[in-house]
This record gives sequence, C-alpha cells and structure tokens, in this order.
Amino acid sequence: MTIKPRAFAGLLTLALAACNGSAPTPAPAPAAPTEAVAAYPAFAGRIWIRTTPGAARGSLLVFLPDRTLLIDSCFEPYRLSKWDGDSERIRWIEDSIPVEAEVSMPRKDLLILHIAGQDRDRSFVAASVPYVCPDMPR
Repeated sequence: MTIKPRAFAGLLTLALAACNGSAPTPAPAPAAPTEAVAAYPAFAGRIWIRTTPGAARGSLLVFLPDRTLLIDSCFEPYRLSKWDGDSERIRWIEDSIPVEAEVSMPRKDLLILHIAGQDRDRSFVAASVPYVCPDMPR
C-alpha cells in the first residue's frame, strides 16, 4: 500500500495532535480571487490592442494584476516592465525612461492613454478572442 505525501502529512498531523491532546488548527482559507482583483483598475487583467494610427500592427498592452506590464506587437520583441498607478494615472519604465500617462476609459472596452510630454493620445480596444496577428505589410 502506498501513501501519498499529502495524505501522509494529514495523518502525521492527526497523530501528533492526538499525542498532545489538542485538535489540529485548520489552515486559513485562501482569499477569494475577486477580493484581490477588486483593488485594481478596470484596465488591469485585460489585453489591449492598440488602435492609434501609425502604431506597429498588432501592438498590445497587458497590465497584469501582479503589476507586470507586457508590451508586445506581432512584429517586434516583447517587453516586460513594472507598472504602478490607479484608474486615473499610471507609470512604467520603458528603455530606462519613466513613462507617465493619464488614463481615460470612455467605455469598458476602450482605453486611452495620454502620455506626458506627447501631443497624441494612444488608444486601445479590449481584445476579443480569438485574435490573430495581422499579416505584415509587404
């Protein structure tokens, strides 16, 4: 008969508790995912496809809840950076240069970033599944 490690740990805990006369203390329940995500802005945890004219085709941003920012496009290497901010202002580092932006979400599926020092806003739409990178222009 083989005892799995997890079952063995449970049996060992019960045996030790029986030896000292106390009941084992149950482990605290993990926090529900909705509690952790609720503290993040509405744009976090979604994939945003850039719609700004002249931007690299298939450019996208993903603001992960762990505060990692994925910047990618279909034809350029991806970048990982840390982001910080809230539903009104965000910041991240790009090529060792701090980037700060005002956030606007006129609709739940539209993200507009006004980058400090730039005269043109960057616009993004929420990606829908499935999504395939567009063909590279020839």
